[in-house]
Amino acid sequence: MDGTGAKKASASLAVSLGTAFAALLIHACHAGTADAPPDFSRLSPVPLTQRDAPLSWRANTEMIPIPGGVYTIGRDDGPPGERPAHALALQGFRLDRTEVTNAAFAEFLNALQLEVTGSFAAGEIRSRNVSDQAFELLHEGRESSGPYPIIALDDDEARIGLNDGVFIPTAGYEDHPVTETTWAGARAYCAWRGARLPSEAEWGAAARGPDGRLYPWGSERPTEDRVFVSGRTGVTAPVGSRPAGASAFGVLDMAGSLAEWTSSLNRPYPYDPSDGREVPDVAGERVTRGGDYIYDTDAGQLTATHRDGFSNAPGRGHRHIGFRCAASS
Repeated sequence: MDGTGAKKASASLAVSLGTAFAALLIHACHAGTADAPPDFSRLSPVPLTQRDAPLSWRANTEMIPIPGGVYTIGRDDGPPGERPAHALALQGFRLDRTEVTNAAFAEFLNALQLEVTGSFAAGEIRSRNVSDQAFELLHEGRESSGPYPIIALDDDEARIGLNDGVFIPTAGYEDHPVTETTWAGARAYCAWRGARLPSEAEWGAAARGPDGRLYPWGSERPTEDRVFVSGRTGVTAPVGSRPAGASAFGVLDMAGSLAEWTSSLNRPYPYDPSDGREVPDVAGERVTRGGDYIYDTDAGQLTATHRDGFSNAPGRGHRHIGFRCAASS
C-alpha cells in the first residue's frame, strides 16, 4: 500500500472507531440519568494521531508526570470539609498541563461522527441540526432527568457551535477552557483520549506538590499574575495564561480559571479510595477542585485544598466548571 492509501486507510479506521465509540457513548448515556451516571466501562480509547486530532494528541503526549509518593491531603486549619490533614500514598500518574480547551473538545465531538447538519452558533443548538440521539447528548434543557448529556450546547456560556456540519469553537475562544461539560462528558473525552479524570487526591497532590503547599505556587496570597478570576459570567482567559501560578510540578491553572471535575464522590475526609467514593456509576455530586473565575474567587477559595465548589451537580453543564485528564504511569 502506498503512502496515500495508508493515509486513507488510517483516516477510515479513525472514523469507524469514532463511530463505534459514539455508539457505546450514546448507549451508556441513555442508560444513565442525572441521578444515575452512565457506565463507561465498555468505552475503548480511539487511537489519536497528530493529523486527526492535533490538540488532543499533543495534550496526551505532553502530560506532566507526577511521581508516586506520600502526599498531604487536607489541612487542619481550613474549613470543616478540608479537615483533617492526613498522609496518603499515591502511585505515580500523569496529568494534563492545562485544562481541556474548547478547540480540543470540538475535536472530540467531530470524532464521534454524530448525525449533524447545517450551522448553529454556540449556545443555540437546534433539533433540526442534529439527530435525536445527538440532541440528547448535546442539549441539557430544563429538566435534570432523562438521557445524560455530555455538554450543554444550549447554554449561553457554551463556546462551541456548528459550521456546515463541523463543530467549531467560537472565534477567540479556541484556547479557552471548555465550559458546560457534564461530569459524564468530561469522563467521555478523557476515555476517548485513553485517559481518565484524576481522583481528587491526585488532583490535590499535583496542585500541592511534595511539600503540601497552601497554593499551587507556595504560601503567598493570589495575585493577578498567578490566578485568573474575572467575577463576570463568560469572561474566561486562555489556558496557561498565568505561568507564575504553576504548581511545583509545572501544572498550570490549578487555582482560578475554571473549577475542575474529579472522579471522586463528594464525601468527607479522610480520603479513602476503597470506601466507594471512586465508584463511577454511583449517584451523587462529584468533587470539583481549584476555585473558579466567577464564584469561588476569594483567597480562601483559591487554595489547593478547596473542595467545596459552587454548584457541581454532575448531570448538568456549568459555566464555571471544566476539567483536565489524568493517566496512570
